[in-house]
Amino acid sequence: MADLHEALKNLGPVDWSDIPLDNLAGYLISHFAAGELIVNSVPPPPNGTPFESAEPHHHEPNVAKTAKAVHTSTARAFPPHEHHTNLQKGWGKPMKFNQSSNPLDVAVHKMASHDRHGAWFARASVHEGIGFAKFKAAMQREFATSLAVVGGPGEGAIRGIAADKRLEEKDVEGVGRLEAYQLSAQFPGPTTPRDFTIMVLSSEDALTEKSAAQVKGEKHVPRHFMMISKPVMHPDAPERSGYVRGQYESVEMIREIPLHKVKSKRKVDSATTNGEDPSNCESHDIELNPVEWIMITRSDPGGGLPRFLVERGTPDAMLGDVTKFLDWATGNDHPTREHYKRSQTISAVDAPPGSTLAVPDQQDEKTRPRSITEPPPLQAGGMFSTLTNAMGAGIDAYAPTVVSSYFHSGESPDSSDSSSDTSSIDSFISAEEIRRLSTAPEHPTPTGSTDSLSLASSETFTWDKSNLSEHDREIQKLNQQRERLDRKLAKKRLDEESRLKKSQEKEQSEQDKVRERHEREKQKTQQRHQRDLAKLERKKLKEARKAEEKRKKKDEATKLNMVTRERDDFRSQVDLVKRENALLMRQVEELQRENTAIVFKLGKLGGEDALRGVKEEIAGARKRAGSTQSRESKSASRSSKSREKSKTP
Repeated sequence: MADLHEALKNLGPVDWSDIPLDNLAGYLISHFAAGELIVNSVPPPPNGTPFESAEPHHHEPNVAKTAKAVHTSTARAFPPHEHHTNLQKGWGKPMKFNQSSNPLDVAVHKMASHDRHGAWFARASVHEGIGFAKFKAAMQREFATSLAVVGGPGEGAIRGIAADKRLEEKDVEGVGRLEAYQLSAQFPGPTTPRDFTIMVLSSEDALTEKSAAQVKGEKHVPRHFMMISKPVMHPDAPERSGYVRGQYESVEMIREIPLHKVKSKRKVDSATTNGEDPSNCESHDIELNPVEWIMITRSDPGGGLPRFLVERGTPDAMLGDVTKFLDWATGNDHPTREHYKRSQTISAVDAPPGSTLAVPDQQDEKTRPRSITEPPPLQAGGMFSTLTNAMGAGIDAYAPTVVSSYFHSGESPDSSDSSSDTSSIDSFISAEEIRRLSTAPEHPTPTGSTDSLSLASSETFTWDKSNLSEHDREIQKLNQQRERLDRKLAKKRLDEESRLKKSQEKEQSEQDKVRERHEREKQKTQQRHQRDLAKLERKKLKEARKAEEKRKKKDEATKLNMVTRERDDFRSQVDLVKRENALLMRQVEELQRENTAIVFKLGKLGGEDALRGVKEEIAGARKRAGSTQSRESKSASRSSKSREKSKTP
């Protein structure tokens, strides 16, 4: 999973000055490699059939003219590289939806991010009825279509956000294409318009052998088209007054699932190489191949919108994207990108605030520029409408029904019975006007009545009914009816403002509860931490006491061993002395016997003189023996002391 989140970092914001224009090919290749890993990490829709055993549902290509006619295919692409397949576990199981809200069986997943910038959402689906070539042309044409239309924020958008200006356009042959756009959008309700500056990296050669399918024993990289969108800070697109800057990150890819069409594709490639017309080849069966559509996205509309509100509405918005984009893609023929170069450079965002750009009267209603202060029709679907739809879905979930109805339609719920002359009811009212109207007096006063709340006129005209024609009387009735409806609308708006405030207070209360719960959890965590620290400290002291006791026991054992050795030495010395004493006693006894015998014999032989000479001789001998014994005892004492020293540790 670390590899997946590392690849998602490539979608983060970047400054235009950090783009290596001198090595743009390497920059694109690294991003497409990350994009390949990201799209292959998205699990395929469940309950599918391997493409080897699948058959096309239609017999003619591009038969679908609406999203309802698009068939949900059960064919599944060849599994990607094993490493990419293992990453699919990180998305978990798909979300559950009602069949009515998910008629095309789109699998939607949610995954928490590791950078604390909001969760990632992914969707995957497989379709038949619109061929790969038509699908790709529609995706390439999208921004060119909105660039050709000038007007207010989001004017001409196909998928919710319109391109106001192309900032950069660079092609790298054999690799891909880099474009930078300044986009705009008008979200539902009286909210500030948003603008985005994004860099779009697109390629038809983004996939590698890691995504190749095994077709007839050969590896085949299917036709595909990948678009990577990431925020970019561009010097030609500073923040505009009256807009809130948002951010949008996404990877979107379409990929054909080859059934048995590779052979025909080779015929087309061969005909192209030989200079022949590829349309003469039997290539229509290639467009019968199912198209797998994968998208991974994360958005931040900026401003004060809570993230949980945006994320709550994102899954339903992504489902709406599929249906609405397919309605547009299947209902039109989409030439290549080159046929839709922008023919004019005028943009409504360059006009002064409050101005209206003039165009010929014969211009089509959809391409007629609008006043910048007038909101464009809300258009949703596809890659970029996730922001708009997510906000709308979130408002539906948290605001009262009447508030969400006003946000989505721009008018009061009770204004549906008004006539065509009451168009002022549908006019845009800003947040400042709502706040101003909310402070208006509830009951009319002589100097100011509810007539002043009319958005169409601040004057009350006096009519002379006697001189009025039938036409003038009808006009008077219509004006009076319009004023009544204006007053009714103003009152409704005040009520809706009050309800909206209550909803905001409720939301604030919920946020306070969440904050309090967070504080309680934080306090509990701190207490647990302190308890753990105290426990560790007690354990440390206990271990220190044990170590001290072990040391004392070891010292006592050492002393005991020394005393025991000394005792044994003394015992051995005592035994030695005893043996020496016994030996000396025996020697003394023998000498006494000998002396007695000698004295007796000397008495017989020589008398007292001889006995005296013998005694003197014996005394000299004893004296010499005493000195010798003294030297031996001193030597024994010295050897004993040396042995004791050697035994001492």
